[in-house]
Amino acid sequence: MQSLPPGVVSFVTAHLRSLNDLQVMLHCVATEDRWWDAAALSRDIGISVNEARHSLDHLAKRNLLDIKITGDVRYSFAPGTDSLRDAALACMAAFQARPVAVIQLVADAPRSAFRDFANAFRIRRDDDS
Repeated sequence: MQSLPPGVVSFVTAHLRSLNDLQVMLHCVATEDRWWDAAALSRDIGISVNEARHSLDHLAKRNLLDIKITGDVRYSFAPGTDSLRDAALACMAAFQARPVAVIQLVADAPRSAFRDFANAFRIRRDDDS
């Protein structure tokens, strides 16, 4: 498998924690002129409302989405910097060219980081190995 550009790897590891985050980010990039609430996005991409809200909130905290308050919280792709916009667009281009490589990166990298973090707080018995 051909490796991904370093900028894409950096963007993914810094901003995307899950495949839901990837899917939500790609969908928001593809529809950047549209404002999404969690319910509409969940229907459009096939994840739960809670999963959609969680990913939207995460991406907004990472400065990738703009937020406006109407009857609900709505989100739109609007990175806070040009370099962040360029990185998100490069991630989308990489996904279009090599979707399996991007999915693998998202699926593998966060899992090991979260597992290492969780294991640091795990209480072990003497017979645990």
